[in-house]
Amino acid sequence: MTDPRTDEQLLSDFAKGHDAALGVLAARHERALVGLARGLLNGNTDSARDAVQDSWVRVIKSAKHFQHRAAVKTWLYRIVINKCMDLRRKQLPPSLNGHAAPHEPPGESPAPLATMQSQERTHQLREKLDAMNGETRLLLLLCYHEGLSHPEAADVLGIPVGTLKSRLHAALESLRTAMASEITP
Repeated sequence: MTDPRTDEQLLSDFAKGHDAALGVLAARHERALVGLARGLLNGNTDSARDAVQDSWVRVIKSAKHFQHRAAVKTWLYRIVINKCMDLRRKQLPPSLNGHAAPHEPPGESPAPLATMQSQERTHQLREKLDAMNGETRLLLLLCYHEGLSHPEAADVLGIPVGTLKSRLHAALESLRTAMASEITP
């Protein structure tokens, strides 16, 4: 059964000494936070997990001081983003084996050629994302990988929704152009 409490209620309960509430909050957001961290850390799964773990330590230390200026979800994302940016500044080398294979839908396996082409396209997309500047990559990851709404992503980034939309449009155009250059000889 899913816990009916909101993220804000869970964080408040944790701050009041109910340790299990943090576990529920972590179960609710851990996968998405690791996915975001992987995207920001060039696909390095181990570094992403470390960043998220360090972020949870910060949540534990800061829970009592959370001031509800943002939703708990966007606060968690912001903590992970900051931790990943700190790690990137320390020049973590990208993992050569940290890239995830594309997800296969359940059922029949795709033909080997289709699988190879899909993996190549995913690899090209990952390379183009990794080559983008941090802000552009972050916009795309928040809105398309993490599925945040425009208002949620704008809140995480601390910018107006209109600014997010114009930057996101430019980021998508840049990505389209970069991907098109891979196809065109």
